[in-house]
Amino acid sequence: MDLKQSRYYRFISLLFGVACFALAADALANAAGGRSSQPVRTAIASGPEEPGYVHYFLLTLPDESLETLVGIELPGRKIAWSFPDLGVVVAPLLERSVVPAGGKQYGVSHLYGIRPFPNEAAMRELRRTLATRVGRWVAAGTPYCENDGPRSHCLSCLGFVLRVLFPGRHSDFPDMPRDFWRTGHPRRYSTEDLLLYLTGMTDLPDREARLRRVSQMDLPTALREDVLELVKAMDASEATPPVTAGTAQAAGEKPRAARLPKVSTRPAQRKRL
Repeated sequence: MDLKQSRYYRFISLLFGVACFALAADALANAAGGRSSQPVRTAIASGPEEPGYVHYFLLTLPDESLETLVGIELPGRKIAWSFPDLGVVVAPLLERSVVPAGGKQYGVSHLYGIRPFPNEAAMRELRRTLATRVGRWVAAGTPYCENDGPRSHCLSCLGFVLRVLFPGRHSDFPDMPRDFWRTGHPRRYSTEDLLLYLTGMTDLPDREARLRRVSQMDLPTALREDVLELVKAMDASEATPPVTAGTAQAAGEKPRAARLPKVSTRPAQRKRL
């Protein structure tokens, strides 16, 4: 091997070493403290595009009641969501609009967008596969429903987002991460649960720690108000991890497919989350 080849291989080895170190450091940082040790990155509707970000909207139904609507951002300032009377569709990401669907009018107001994964590798993978993860549901003409479960042929807005973020390895139902705790109804995931998870609240042991984290984070006013309201409403007995498959079988419970919670929007008639 001549001198030029030797220098080339040393250079390649150095680049490989730097890349490995960066990945290891990223993994270590996330493993050390979980989401509660990571900053929360946010986006606004009129800001630069952030593919993969989860966006929260306030949806005004035809009867004037209010619900939370969530979607996931696509390149080109577009939003993919499961929308009432439309199903899973892709639309422009707008700050405020009226969406006609099923002969009715729905008011949509953007609240905030949140980066779903602090880990850079996880975000790269999400963005790399985002078109495929979203496209399968759009191409199938998947209809909207308020609640969905493991055997549903329709998707709520939250059910769609969870399937994009955490695609199931053995079924179409999302494989929820172990640190995604159900903080409200034990048989139903909600948009509230997702917000608490994305902001790192479910990693923390008590209300004081959560309030301290909120005070230390740089959040948009609307997001800060929503998180504070949720943190103050959390009860310690509800913030417990879901039962694992092994524990359930030992206890003689139903198979996992029968025990998976439904996913739904939050109850209507509330202005905030």
